[in-house]
Amino acid sequence: MDDATNDDERRIGDRTPFHDRVMVVRAEQAWFAELMDLSEGGCGIAVPPDSALEEEQVVRLFFYEAEDKPAVIVPARVARVTAARIGFEYHEPQAVPPKRRA
Repeated sequence: MDDATNDDERRIGDRTPFHDRVMVVRAEQAWFAELMDLSEGGCGIAVPPDSALEEEQVVRLFFYEAEDKPAVIVPARVARVTAARIGFEYHEPQAVPPKRRA
């Protein structure tokens, strides 16, 4: 089996195209990135300029519902890095798009 097949089998839910902005935070570094797609189990972004993200790193993803509301923070790990995209796997399933929990 190739890596793409393994990734597809591990995913929770189908990926839905979704274009928005997300902030990726790892330790003391942060990047704004273009969100490409979402699922209950993870998301994909376009590689941000000067990204130093590598597979298996733990990050926090900051999703913004609206400018006047706090960000929705989702812990995740870097599941896949290519020249054009980075895929994340959430620690826990999320709504599509992620929402603040009551």
